[in-house]
Amino acid sequence: MSAYFLFSFIGFGAFFPLLSLHLEESGLSGSQIGTIVSIGPVVAIIAQPMWGMISDRFQNPRLILTICALLTGGIGLGFLLADIAQVGMFFFFACLAAFLSVFHSAMVPLSDSIVLNYVKKKGGDYGFIRLWGAVGYALAVWLAGLLIEATFTAIIFYIFAAALFVSALFVRKMPTEADVPRADIRNGLKELFRIPPYVMFLASTFLVFGTINANNFYFGLYYTAIGGTVAGVGLVFLVAAGSEAPFMLFARKVMNRLGIYQVLMICGLLSSLRWILFYFEPNPGLILALSIIQGLAIGFYIPAAVQLVRELSPDDVKVTGMTIYASFGNGLGTMACTFVGGYVIDAFSITTMYGFFGIASLIGVGLAGISMLLFRRRSNETLTIAGRSK
Repeated sequence: MSAYFLFSFIGFGAFFPLLSLHLEESGLSGSQIGTIVSIGPVVAIIAQPMWGMISDRFQNPRLILTICALLTGGIGLGFLLADIAQVGMFFFFACLAAFLSVFHSAMVPLSDSIVLNYVKKKGGDYGFIRLWGAVGYALAVWLAGLLIEATFTAIIFYIFAAALFVSALFVRKMPTEADVPRADIRNGLKELFRIPPYVMFLASTFLVFGTINANNFYFGLYYTAIGGTVAGVGLVFLVAAGSEAPFMLFARKVMNRLGIYQVLMICGLLSSLRWILFYFEPNPGLILALSIIQGLAIGFYIPAAVQLVRELSPDDVKVTGMTIYASFGNGLGTMACTFVGGYVIDAFSITTMYGFFGIASLIGVGLAGISMLLFRRRSNETLTIAGRSK
């Protein structure tokens, strides 16, 4: 299971953060790049429930995961055919991005469910197994950046496919059972959207986490535009992604001391500060130092957000609450920020886009503060929620 996460995230790390560099090299504009990279999150919102139904129907998550890993890697190689396609390059890349997301969207939920089910039945540490994904991702961006400097941007598609093909081999040794959580979206939405603190937090994570995810797509363009190297892009991602795991280890202690809402708001403020500093075009060396902020913000934000959603969601719709939260942050928020960011790049500049990200994150922090006040009013509790274990 650890080997699967290592190799699958090596593929993801080589592909997604550096794809924008290849698209720019292919002659696409900022708005076209933004459209292409925003397609994936939208498709995932539709495709993930479909894969849940397929998994329920066939009760063979290993086979489904193997097929999705192989097809995702194979579709990644399809990007190499853009020059000989008989359609416009933008249309070709957009169709490939949508098709790839159909299969890629199944990989993380299925693999997580397999591991969580194994840990529940046999014992073990989910965090240790999943940690290898973060290691693979961080190393892959760095090494892929070095290889691009020495060769060409299309090398990312070969790394992506090779890593996913290898990951499929390790799926064969994974456990056979997986309990894929199902959510009653229709009824859950009605109940959850009657909870004002939950709705306000969705709006907050839409902006805060949406800009964080959008940065993963655009950072390569930004860093090279201000004079950095492609290898430097990989190094920044190595430091940022590599520092997430250590901060996650201390997240619960920090939540217990400060409160969940306070941790979320601090993370949002740090992200906003980083984007605003990017607007003023600091030198590449300072940007490398600032990458620790991303590791801190994400390392604390994800555990705190998950815990808050569990706190705010009634017992009978907790799975639905998590599903909707993921859709807003990783799905709709990412789509909106990447899409709008591309148009800002075309109309102004990529540095202006980061100014926009900074303002959006600040608004998200304000919405989190409103959610906190609404929660206090609704529950008649103190200003903070203790990050307690379930």
